[in-house]
Amino acid sequence: MLGLSDDHERLTAVAGYILAHRLERITNRDIQRGDRAMRKLERQDILSICDQLDALGWLNKTPGLRPTDPPRWDVNPICHAMFEQRANTEAERRWRDRETILEMVKGEAGGNQEDQG
Repeated sequence: MLGLSDDHERLTAVAGYILAHRLERITNRDIQRGDRAMRKLERQDILSICDQLDALGWLNKTPGLRPTDPPRWDVNPICHAMFEQRANTEAERRWRDRETILEMVKGEAGGNQEDQG
């Protein structure tokens, strides 16, 4: 199966998020603020994905500030250098998606005002 993970879509979503936002460190909370696929992840899912990224050399696991805190992961700076073009493409795609959504919301808001007027 070419060594692809069962979590390939979620794994690439997290990797794309890291690149697009040029993160140096990532936490569970960062991941849950990501795109739609990432927001649905449970703590165990996040741990599994980050462990996979750790095994691939993208992340280095560090303990949380308190013993009860979830771990944090430091992003390997080499990833940002190796995937700079991908990071730019991902950031542009996310910006275009955001602008499209804002235009749709504005359009719906304008249509509602016309209906009431």
